[in-house]
Amino acid sequence: MDDLELFNRLARLARPAHTAYVPIADLSTPFPETGLDSMDGLMISIFYADIYGVPDAVSKEFTFTTPAELLVLIHQHKTTEPASIDEAMGRVQW
Repeated sequence: MDDLELFNRLARLARPAHTAYVPIADLSTPFPETGLDSMDGLMISIFYADIYGVPDAVSKEFTFTTPAELLVLIHQHKTTEPASIDEAMGRVQW
């Protein structure tokens, strides 16, 4: 699965409807440079926890500065793996 594409789709979902999101080209982009604020980052981490079955108690302890760092944490603690981006997006509790 393309982690960058999934991140950009989740970021569009996390952004308020009245604001635009410019997709990032690299998962090592620091969050302040993504155009996302701290609430967007929190929502994205919650979405990833839903997608990969990471328990809330575990995901609440995550600290990260880039999407790549978040994905490392998610993959270390995942209990499930979606087969596709569409399946992953279907797991998001929105």
